Amino acid sequence: MSRASPNRTNINVGGITVSSKKGWEYMWVRYADAEDAAANAIVKKPVAVYLEKVYEDGGFAGLGIGV
Repeated sequence: MSRASPNRTNINVGGITVSSKKGWEYMWVRYADAEDAAANAIVKKPVAVYLEKVYEDGGFAGLGIGV
């Protein structure tokens, strides 16, 4: 079974724009407390977005299968 995940661009996460994310990169968000005056409540607001490389980049040429 093969899996695929498309690359994405311009991902908006609570006002933070991630310009580019490769399909198998892992994206996670750090939140901080913020005041929502309209709701008179403390809410979580994204303050940073991180991308982690799950797999090393590479081509099929290194496998010696002539693709």
